Amino acid sequence: MKKRKTKKQRVRGHLIRFDIFVIVMVVAYLMFCYSNIPFIAKWRTIYIETAMTTKTHQWLATMFLPDDVVDEVMDRYYAQLEKQKKLESKWNNEKADRNGPLTKDNFYTVYWELNSTSFKNYLKANKNLTANGYDHILIEDFDQKLGLKTTSGDDVCVVNTANNLLIVKLSGSGYVGKLAIVKDPSQVFLGKSTNYGSMGQEIKGFCDSNNAIVGINASRFKDIGGHGSGGVVQGAMIIDGVDYGNRPKKYGMKFVGMKQDNRMYINNYDSTTVSEYRWGIEGVPAFIVDGEKAIDVSMFMGLQPRTCIGQTKEGDMLLLILEGRLPGYSVGATAVDCMDQLLKYKCYQAMNLDGGSSAIMVYNGQYITKSCSVSGRGRYVPDAILVKKR
Repeated sequence: MKKRKTKKQRVRGHLIRFDIFVIVMVVAYLMFCYSNIPFIAKWRTIYIETAMTTKTHQWLATMFLPDDVVDEVMDRYYAQLEKQKKLESKWNNEKADRNGPLTKDNFYTVYWELNSTSFKNYLKANKNLTANGYDHILIEDFDQKLGLKTTSGDDVCVVNTANNLLIVKLSGSGYVGKLAIVKDPSQVFLGKSTNYGSMGQEIKGFCDSNNAIVGINASRFKDIGGHGSGGVVQGAMIIDGVDYGNRPKKYGMKFVGMKQDNRMYINNYDSTTVSEYRWGIEGVPAFIVDGEKAIDVSMFMGLQPRTCIGQTKEGDMLLLILEGRLPGYSVGATAVDCMDQLLKYKCYQAMNLDGGSSAIMVYNGQYITKSCSVSGRGRYVPDAILVKKR
């Protein structure tokens, strides 16, 4: 017959198990803090950057991790930002425009992103879509019931050739998002809040007041304690050659703007060239400059909602939103995730813009991405990247 343990023995057993648990947790904690094992180092960097690149959740890193560990990661982060100062778009004589109308003959050259075999079959079965010509095709399929794909295997949500527009759904490890591809760069412009200086607008409001078919958030703004009104940008905000922005004396952002030639340039802000730009703002980091990766793939690993803008050699504008901070749906994306998604669609210049709870995309009056903001519609922001209806 099994001998029953005494109370003293049971207590001792509990204490031993507790001691083992504490030892295991201490070892795991020390490994997470100091191990150079690539997998652990990667997730340590992701954790620290995710916390430290937010405005209100830095304590998640500073409270639980030693200062020297946090400082090491952030020192490398800021060192990479310092390297960004040398980046400058040259374009290398690449053309950034297309000429001529959209026709059946050139449709799959202009909209090369579409899986031509399946799309041809779909148009053949739905001849009404081309009854008014290939420049008046309208397909909206946000539920992906049609099964249309891009050449990269992403779901097609919108083909709106009257407005030179294609929207696809993207997905990756732990995130989803939308990419709007605008075939005519002259349609892309920057809008400022109707009450700029005191109050921002939601992106849908920007679209409504500017007759825009697509809108995404753009600039960072002064946001003390995460409760800013979005009234004033942080950085440059050039519209038609005039800078309405607010640039602090010490400022580490990169400038991105479009000149009259419909090329998007990434460089350092220069007050003497403001008049050359149709629009311009500042962001960080630059992802792609003249077709080359502009960031160290071991850095900028924080998982965040992201807003990005890019342009291909042919001039197509790429407006990207990757959703985040939505557990069970989309956790967030790294800067490298954004860069990789843009490169899939032949991006030649690309910049990261303000993300977080501001990140949102509107199409034709409807929110087509999810925001982690309290309202679910993004935040009140001072400006927006917009696509005017043709």
